[in-house]
This record gives sequence, structure tokens and C-alpha cells, in this order.
Amino acid sequence: MKTEDRLEAKARILQAASRLFSEKGYDGTRVFEIAEAAGVNKALIYYYFQSKEDILDSLIDSLMSGVRSISLDFVNNVIKAMLGAGSLAIDGDKFLFADQEAMKYFQLKLNRYYADIIDYALQNRRVVRIAMLESLKGGKHQGGLFRIMELLDSGPENYLYSSIKAADQEVNYHEELVFFEFFFLIIPLVSMAAFYDEYKAKSLLSDERLKEMALHSYVVLAEGIGGRHIAVAE
Repeated sequence: MKTEDRLEAKARILQAASRLFSEKGYDGTRVFEIAEAAGVNKALIYYYFQSKEDILDSLIDSLMSGVRSISLDFVNNVIKAMLGAGSLAIDGDKFLFADQEAMKYFQLKLNRYYADIIDYALQNRRVVRIAMLESLKGGKHQGGLFRIMELLDSGPENYLYSSIKAADQEVNYHEELVFFEFFFLIIPLVSMAAFYDEYKAKSLLSDERLKEMALHSYVVLAEGIGGRHIAVAE
């Protein structure tokens, strides 16, 4: 089998698994069902994955990798760039901007970041739904959803935090900020993505309108952070 054919077959397996896990639940899905939905034989699944559990691990790993990539782009292209230009300084968990223009620029880029995260969550809403369902029960994948907290951790293993820390030693994540971001920004986004299809069917709203409302709501929630953690330096 050619390399491109192998990659295409693996992608079909993951796509089929995400649909079945989302619709029937992880425990309710059998490997032979994934093979049938992907149009491959069962042996090929075990060529790529050691087990059904390995398939779910791959889906969650891919989801987290995308979130990290989008977040790292924002850190590097906005936060670190502004720190380097002197238009932003950080004092603990507070962002201090040189002037109003700098703060407006940051907020514009921040809203773009939120839009990208919302789009990504919706594009991967099946896997988000699976992660949410698995987090509500016991087992190996119970902590899958809480892996997002890795992006909020102030330890050296969090490369987002370490990257900002390298540019400004004064940065520090306060525990109240982490709590707010996880329960009032991340969890609402997870819920919205998980129930998106059902809400769309009930509301009869278009994808464009739903995304518009999602971004507006997210920005309003995020303003709760901005009031305490974003200011113009005096």
C-alpha cells in the first residue's frame, strides 16, 4: 500500500471512530463497526492501532495538539511580539499596555484567537463530545478533558507559560484566573461544541448565525477577565 493510501486509510479509521464514539459512546462501539464504517478490514485497524483505546487516545491527542498549536501561535505572534516591542508589560497576571492603541490591537487579536478556537472546537465537535462524555465516567480517559488545564498551568512543563515567562519574568498565573478560565471559558466552549448539532436542529439557525452568537457570547464572558487583568500602564 502506498504511503498516501496508508495515510488516507488511517484518516478514514479515525473519522469513522469519532463518529461512532460520538453517536454510540466509546463503550458501545466495537472495532468491527469502525472497520465497516471506514471501509477497511479489521486487521488494518490493528496495523495502525493496538486497541480501541489507542484509537481514542489518538483522537484526544490530535484535539489537544490543535488547541496547543492555535494557542502557541497567539502567544508567539501577539503576546511575545508586543512584549518585545515594548507595547506590553506583564505584572503577575495583569497585562499592562503602553497606550490605548496597544490595548485595542491586543483585544482585536484576542477576539481573532477566540474565533479560531471556536471554529476549531466546532470542526472537531465529535471528539470534544467524546472527551466530555468520557470525563463524566471512570476509566483511563476520565481526565481527557482536564488535559486542557495543562495550558493554564504555571509549571515549567507548560510551554505556553514558559514561552511567556522567558519573555517577561514577571508573569504569574493566579489560581482565581485559572479557575475562571477553566469553568467559565473552557467548559462553556466544550458544552457548546458538544451540543451544537442538537441546538442547530432545534433552533433552525444557520452555522454563520450560530458562530456569530458564539463569538459574541465568548467575548462577553472574556470581558470578565479583561476588567481585572487588562489595563493601560500609568
